[in-house]
Amino acid sequence: MPHLTDRSMMESVFPPAELVTLTEEQLPAELDEVTRSLLTATGLPSDRSSVFQIDGGLFVDERPSRFRRCAQLSYFSEYHDMPAGWEDWLVLGEIYYDGIALDPVSGAVHCLPDGEFTAQPLNRSLDTFLYFLYLLELERPHYDYTVSEDLPDPEGVAVSLRERMQSADPLPFEGVEPVWSEEFDWDAEDAPRLPTWDGVLSDVYETVG
Repeated sequence: MPHLTDRSMMESVFPPAELVTLTEEQLPAELDEVTRSLLTATGLPSDRSSVFQIDGGLFVDERPSRFRRCAQLSYFSEYHDMPAGWEDWLVLGEIYYDGIALDPVSGAVHCLPDGEFTAQPLNRSLDTFLYFLYLLELERPHYDYTVSEDLPDPEGVAVSLRERMQSADPLPFEGVEPVWSEEFDWDAEDAPRLPTWDGVLSDVYETVG
């Protein structure tokens, strides 16, 4: 199956120098082949303007080395009700202080919500995770005041982004109302935690910058 993302797509929205790739020797043996090819050929963005911030523990002397495992996280012992084998997930970085980790066996990407010591599914694959980051950067001139002063319809951009993300990977949005829904009040005291990607889209809807 062809990838949703490739190097040329990512370079069209991120500076090439800010796309971090690793060598085969730097990746664990159990990593699935599709994910391996994305990490060696396409790369993870290390651009500070991105919502995703790559894990600083990946670097030694400012050069990419090896991913940390979740077993190396601070407060590792505080996590509860975690999937089997989660201690061997690879720490990719953060989105809004939520940890982002990759299961090297299944290729799925998980969120470790800030302060909650549990895990939630984030994306079915690294490919769709990168595609979400690509879409957000592609549309940034239409919702970010630091990039453009003319933002005619950021709310429409947020709606369109969510639809495109959901079409590519419905997993993060299953059973979740969008933040702008009139059917659900995310600000209510008894509202659940806003999932990571909808938290990002909330900023798009309100505009950032």
